[in-house]
Amino acid sequence: MPSVFPPVLTDYPNKDGFPFYIIQKINNNIPPHRHDFLELCLVVEGRGTEIVNGVSHTLEPGTMTFLLPYQIHEIHADAGLDLLLYVCNFDMGLLLNAPDRELGHCLLHDDETKLAPFVQISREQYRDMLALFDRMQLEYSRNERWKRLMLTSMLFEALAGFDRIRCQAEPSIEAAITRRSAHSTIWEIIHYIHQHYQEPLTLAELSKLFHFSMPNLSKLLKRHLGTSFIDFIHELRVRQACSLLQSSRMSITDIAMEVGFRSFASFSRVFNDLKGVSPSVYRRTWSERSTDAES
Repeated sequence: MPSVFPPVLTDYPNKDGFPFYIIQKINNNIPPHRHDFLELCLVVEGRGTEIVNGVSHTLEPGTMTFLLPYQIHEIHADAGLDLLLYVCNFDMGLLLNAPDRELGHCLLHDDETKLAPFVQISREQYRDMLALFDRMQLEYSRNERWKRLMLTSMLFEALAGFDRIRCQAEPSIEAAITRRSAHSTIWEIIHYIHQHYQEPLTLAELSKLFHFSMPNLSKLLKRHLGTSFIDFIHELRVRQACSLLQSSRMSITDIAMEVGFRSFASFSRVFNDLKGVSPSVYRRTWSERSTDAES
């Protein structure tokens, strides 16, 4: 299983709690990974290959890639050619809570639309898009009035531009996505789980709330997450528990309740299954590592 579904990356630098991050960096050899946030990339220099869910495409100046949460992807630069990319990470809540919700629905569509996760833009489009990413990075580096509004506005502009280019040759797919825009998407459900995993969520409650049948919802979650609903919930809760074990002095029993487990016994069992050690051993090992790093 680990070779099919790599560990999920959950953290990226963000300032003031705003779930957005942008950086220009060289990415020559990035092993297979997945994450629970969205990623928009623009190749600035170099040449290489990216593989998304087993399908490869070329990376060169002007290639834009938009990655959905939990998609497995990797990057490899051609020999002697450094791949310089703009990488923008952000939470799907920014998209789902946009004033115009249609953009989120168009980008967070179901897999059956078969739109590629990348586009190769023209030289003129690349010039404009590069300038937009430059402005985003500059705005991100500052601490000016209306910073979040400016960053969100520029992010939506970049995403809308990407989607417009990608859909130009696929009008039938674009129309299909637009027709679905009034309905709940699987990504809204996943985002809801991220926000409410500390509560006693059940698949039955989610099915009723989002108007899905339980078998259909279970199938969709499995396809998008690579795991079952209950395993996904356990992963989220244990991940938060690890953070609390590292950063707080809360008792392990209190941490178990805080992250959504109904008993210490179930928390200890699930934690040991996922991490290979008990919560107490995990906390002690982390504390020892931190002490060694400081000395």
